Amino acid sequence: MEDDPEAKVNNVLDMLRKVPMVSVDGEEKVQLKGSTNFKFYLNGKPSNMLNGQNVSDILKSMPANSIKTIEVITDPGARYDAEGIGGIINIITIRNTLKGFQGSVSGNAGTFGSFGGGTYLTAKTGKLGLTGNFNYNNYRRPFGETESTNENFINPRYYLENNTGRSKNTGIYMMGRLEASYELDTLNLFSLGVNLWNGKSNNISEMDMEMLNQAGGREYSYKRDGDGIYGYGSTDINFDYQRSTRKKDELFTLSYRFSTSPNSSENHSYVANITGAENIPSYIKLNQWNDNDARTSEHTVQIDYTTPVAKQHTIEAGLKYILRQNISEVNQYEMDNAGNWEKLSSEFFNDFEHISNIYAGYAGYAYKAKKVGFRTGLRAEGTQQDVKFHFDKNRNFGTDYFNAVPSVTVSYQLKPAQQLRAGYNLRISRPGIWYLNPYVNDTDPYNISYGNPELKPEKSNVFNLNYSYFSPKVTLNISANYSYVNNSIERYTFIDENDPNVKQSTYGNIGRNQRTGVYVNAGWTPNKVLRINFNGGMNYTDLKSAELDASNSGLNGNGYMTAQISLPKDFRINAYGGYFSGWIMLQGKYSSQYYNGISCNKDFLKKKLTVSLSCSNPFTKYMKYKGSTSSEFFHNQYSMCFPVREARINISYRFGTMKEAIKKVQRGINNDDVKSGGEGGSGGGTGGGAGGN
Repeated sequence: MEDDPEAKVNNVLDMLRKVPMVSVDGEEKVQLKGSTNFKFYLNGKPSNMLNGQNVSDILKSMPANSIKTIEVITDPGARYDAEGIGGIINIITIRNTLKGFQGSVSGNAGTFGSFGGGTYLTAKTGKLGLTGNFNYNNYRRPFGETESTNENFINPRYYLENNTGRSKNTGIYMMGRLEASYELDTLNLFSLGVNLWNGKSNNISEMDMEMLNQAGGREYSYKRDGDGIYGYGSTDINFDYQRSTRKKDELFTLSYRFSTSPNSSENHSYVANITGAENIPSYIKLNQWNDNDARTSEHTVQIDYTTPVAKQHTIEAGLKYILRQNISEVNQYEMDNAGNWEKLSSEFFNDFEHISNIYAGYAGYAYKAKKVGFRTGLRAEGTQQDVKFHFDKNRNFGTDYFNAVPSVTVSYQLKPAQQLRAGYNLRISRPGIWYLNPYVNDTDPYNISYGNPELKPEKSNVFNLNYSYFSPKVTLNISANYSYVNNSIERYTFIDENDPNVKQSTYGNIGRNQRTGVYVNAGWTPNKVLRINFNGGMNYTDLKSAELDASNSGLNGNGYMTAQISLPKDFRINAYGGYFSGWIMLQGKYSSQYYNGISCNKDFLKKKLTVSLSCSNPFTKYMKYKGSTSSEFFHNQYSMCFPVREARINISYRFGTMKEAIKKVQRGINNDDVKSGGEGGSGGGTGGGAGGN
């Protein structure tokens, strides 16, 4: 990335669109090989702030000029945790810095009212090296229109629900990072890393609702206004000690990691302009206030050892222990006739604590000849889990399980610039707090959602085949993969006969998911003026659930193309466009998306100052997304229309010089084991990834 001129003023989310096998859709959701189930790493270590619900906002707040490379790792090796389905996107910050200091400051603003800025600084004096950055972003999305219709096939009185309204979102996000390395001598190296992330978003909604019976008559109607405050955050502290020997490439590493991720939500809803109040069911809450405090904390200790044997062989081994705790606490209130908030009894709450003890050991072997590379390994991993409910002890339960996880990767160098690689690995994915949390979000009383604390880890078999070619003018990366999961965690919606007017959404190990995909990244640089890049792929997905008696299958794909033109006097023009076909879901479908944009950059002051003017979706003021969900009991159809045309200005200034490199430890903790976020996911692995831009 540090060689791409666009990185001087863009953010990391913008640059991810160019990375092989990675795609970013029109709603800024990141996918790896067509799936949201993967893991983000920062400098080879998993980062909670990049694997939560709002990863797109964080990536937009990270300036690309502080990033050295982005790696895609598709074939996990034995030393990585067994969990993680899709793979790893590893973001490596600029750290090969030299003695002295250097840094940058940047700022940006857009016509939606968003603005932000950041600073990056690295320095080395004697044996101590320091790298740090801080970024602030104030995010605004104007009002967008929403519509939905919900048909209920088992309740003729409350047959059709119509909703029309609008919503907007604002947020503040701050991120800081500090890394320190101290080289005691040529064989002993200490490293300390601290990553801090804090964010808060505010959502305001206005909705008009009416309920019709099967004959078309109106049963009741009202206007519902809502406001929600959502707080996110994480703190990751890593400490590593690396011991080298006189034997080249022999390393012993001892690592400790503490991580905590508080997440909170507080939302209010108010009802006015009620007609037909006597027909509103008693279980429908009108004015309500929900407060949920959810958080995750974990301690990890890891030991790694690797050593070469002769010139072509390497062996590695290690041990690891993780203590992870998920906690959720809920308070709920209803408004009485006098307009005062009244706290509900604890019998309505689902406060719980989920504790996991994870222990693992691994051994691996690698062989590297002139043209042939081979890596294999076996990981043994055990888990003990306890779930405790604060107000209903009868629901407490625990479980233990053990997994032996093999992996193998073979590569062959066809020519100096061409490589062929094949691999297989078994992966598992544990559900994170957003999947486990039984807190009932009933802000919309007709469409409630909650997690499932009894979820089991997914198990996935993944096969990869990759071909890469690199030359000064042409780069080509083609990847094919096949994966299947027999107990995949799927989000599903149903209607309970006791509450026939309420659709309930939750998660369960109810899916059988097969995916076959082909992904292409191609770059062409015919001369010094023009650079063209294409990134895209296609998947065939087959989803089945015996529990729901449901299935869905089909093709979906995406494509993204960018063209960079370098002009005299340090001017550059960049144009891009992308397309996503509809999603394949177990109970529904989602409409296609497209987006485009253009930017113009100019360097000043001997390329230390860069100014960029850009416009996203210049030919489209609003973009509309459609989707539907259905079963034998209901049919739901919805649409969202948001403003997408925005002009932005970005300014970046770089300063300082360096002369001597900062040394970093080569291994650390990688907790790539949690299926994170209600829609996002996790992945894991190493051993022959496809490099990014």
